[in-house]
Amino acid sequence: MLNQNSQPIWNSVDKYIEPLLKRVLETQRIGVSCGKVEVNNITSSCGKDRGDRFYLSIPYAGKTLIWNVLFNSLCPELSPDFLFDDDSFLADPDVTTILTHVPSLASWDVTNDDALLMVIVQLLSYYKEHQINLLEKQGERLKFEYSTLVNETEICPEDMEVISLPTGVRPVETRFLIRMAMDFSKLPERISHPQDDEAMLLVTFNGPDYDHITPELYLSKSLEDAFGGPAALHIPPFQSSKYLMDYVPEVKGYINEKINLLAICFEKRKSFIAALLLLKRGSIIEYDAVEASNVTLLVEHRDFYCMIHFKLPTTFPKQPPQITLRSIYHMTSLGTLFSQNVEDLPYSPRWVPFEMVTKALNHIAEKEIHKFQTNSVKNSHF
Repeated sequence: MLNQNSQPIWNSVDKYIEPLLKRVLETQRIGVSCGKVEVNNITSSCGKDRGDRFYLSIPYAGKTLIWNVLFNSLCPELSPDFLFDDDSFLADPDVTTILTHVPSLASWDVTNDDALLMVIVQLLSYYKEHQINLLEKQGERLKFEYSTLVNETEICPEDMEVISLPTGVRPVETRFLIRMAMDFSKLPERISHPQDDEAMLLVTFNGPDYDHITPELYLSKSLEDAFGGPAALHIPPFQSSKYLMDYVPEVKGYINEKINLLAICFEKRKSFIAALLLLKRGSIIEYDAVEASNVTLLVEHRDFYCMIHFKLPTTFPKQPPQITLRSIYHMTSLGTLFSQNVEDLPYSPRWVPFEMVTKALNHIAEKEIHKFQTNSVKNSHF
């Protein structure tokens, strides 16, 4: 697949198509699904060096739609034709259907740079409507799932994409992709881009009675980082006795609980670092003032200096800080500072931060530094 930002695309597509296609490829999102549209297989219908036919890959409902777009470079004023990878969609459309559902195609204006983008947006909207209508033929369960979700919850049709697979034949599974609008402002400050925060729930129904249900939660990279990685959240199972109208609010409630917990943990981490700043202000080398995830200080014990690095997990104080001693004199064979983790740290999540810090520093001074000094001399290479 060609990269939509690469120059070879514009060297291979007809000049009059270039601005039309550029608007499509530069659009961050066409429907509910995350991800840009991509283009490949650019060819010419009339033997020219530059092509007027290509395939668009469009993210939709956890799958990729492949639509073949066919322009005619000999008649650039004509609207493009489309071939879809779903034979049940617009196989033989009449004029009324196009006028109603894809008006931008009926009133095609090649001089409007947004012309192709508007057509694709309208086609995708009509495709979603087509897929929703197909639910009527697949039994009461799926029809009930959709109608109750949009009528009994805060989820609206604009927040959802539906598809039954395989397309064009008798389907064996149906997917609901649901964008969950939530307030992530309570999450701690982050270095990553919180404006990109997004949570998607993909629920797949399959089996003869569509009673085998698989939910999957997808988070934007910024949210993954905030929650502690892609596997940090374990959403509740979807029992066959439940319905989407019950399950989606349950998942949202679960995520809100995690957000509140992270906010509390963030305040605890800030308090821990504040206690260190209070007790060892003149020894602090650096600390994370944004996410409150780590702090490093330089300490002296009987004329021996070393660094103490505190790494605070996102679930602190449930999990204790990870403490590492680092030499300022000795290095390993790999050219890194000799270091050693602090074990058997006295710790209780019920202690106030000042008590945590005091007991950790006392433990290091009494039981760790001398041992570390000996090991650093014995194991160092420089």
